[in-house]
Amino acid sequence: MIVDTHVHVWSTDAARYPWQQTLAHVPIPTYAAPVEDLVAAMADAGVSHAVLVQPSVYGWDNSYLCDCLDRWPDRFAGICLIDPDAADPGKELDHWCGERGCQGVRLNIIRQPDPSWLAAPRQDRFWQAVEALGLSVSMHMDLGHTPLVARLANRHPGVTFMIDYLGAAVHREPDPGPPLDLLAARPNVIFKLVATGEDSKEPYPFADLMPFYAAVWQRFGARRMVFGSDFPGVRFACSYRQAADWPRHLGFLGEPDRRQIMSMTPAGLWRFAGELVRQGDRSV
Repeated sequence: MIVDTHVHVWSTDAARYPWQQTLAHVPIPTYAAPVEDLVAAMADAGVSHAVLVQPSVYGWDNSYLCDCLDRWPDRFAGICLIDPDAADPGKELDHWCGERGCQGVRLNIIRQPDPSWLAAPRQDRFWQAVEALGLSVSMHMDLGHTPLVARLANRHPGVTFMIDYLGAAVHREPDPGPPLDLLAARPNVIFKLVATGEDSKEPYPFADLMPFYAAVWQRFGARRMVFGSDFPGVRFACSYRQAADWPRHLGFLGEPDRRQIMSMTPAGLWRFAGELVRQGDRSV
């Protein structure tokens, strides 16, 4: 079993699923990435399950993602976007996670010079709702945001924080260790091993990305890491089959760790068709 914990899909039907750009540096897509393409790619690569992450270009309307969950509940789990500053964030989470089946929420704070508003008293309603529903929180962030996220993880020990992305520049950092140490010190922080080939200056298997992820593995260990392909963006750098096979090229990972990251750890974090996936001890 292989679980790909980081994929994006979007529809070509903009009338039914309208765009809602929420990040200035992420434009409306000019190419298609329908869920059917992902399903076919997964079958070709031997990927059994995937976690759909709401694209920022759909904003707070998670309809397409949730419609995909309805069609393939045994194959997909979902991470939605909501506005933490909404009048009633609990109501939004109840809808997208309680009614529509998402299992977590993503916060896009990347390129924000000061995201400390996440820890302000006005966000207490958001964090209370997240904890009440047992949701994970995925962080799309910069390396400089690590002190804040570590503080949030300390303040909310019952919430699992997923570090999705720390920006392309992290792979050129001379020493990312101290920020990683802050995050690794919080046991409720999980790190994604994402095949961001677009961030690499080298061809597949992207050797220049490996030192950073080796530093992550040294601090978090395989039990606190999961694999993500970054579909469909990764296909600008390699095939989806290559992306799914990428962890085999990471010399610091032995077979048990690779199996833990690609199967066993995600099997304990996400439910598919209402049940936790329990095949995590099978070879991948």
